[in-house]
Amino acid sequence: MCNANPQQKLWFGRYPVLKPLSSKNFSPLSFQLIDFLPSRLGIAIAQPPLIQILTNTKAPYNISTPTAQLALAALSPPALTIMKSKLSTLIASRTALLLSYSSLAHLGLGSSIGGNDANFILIPILDKGTGKPDSERAHKVYKALAEENGVVVRYRGNEPGCKGCLRITVGTEEENQVVLGKLEEVLEVM
Repeated sequence: MCNANPQQKLWFGRYPVLKPLSSKNFSPLSFQLIDFLPSRLGIAIAQPPLIQILTNTKAPYNISTPTAQLALAALSPPALTIMKSKLSTLIASRTALLLSYSSLAHLGLGSSIGGNDANFILIPILDKGTGKPDSERAHKVYKALAEENGVVVRYRGNEPGCKGCLRITVGTEEENQVVLGKLEEVLEVM
């Protein structure tokens, strides 16, 4: 887990079934399953002792009526059908993206790391000589993509366990092809 700090790792050791489901906004008391972005409503699933701690620290009646209505609408059968359709599209796009990136291995693009169960993939940029993850090269690729090509990915080379990695969000088929093409161009010259 790239974004876990020592305190978070302690929680995972103490509560083995605990898993953060929103790594971007992760804190020891924020474990989200469904994230209603506009309203910042989340659902916690954990062992009873942790649920008791969370219950003791939250404000009473901390979910507004509009937020509760949004949550109910998001969990309605039609909304869940749409979500399942979008999820299927995401999985197909991610699979195609991973297959496409494998064609860039000769340019120093490593195999995706992690579980590949998210809306992004984590790809190591490798040193052309040694074949090992290279954070310096990854950072140069990141900057070239953003500054010279208008393609935004996230540099994760400084995170524990993510040496030389770029985080690439799964997009539409067209967006994925643009990122792939620009990444290939940049890797060829670096």
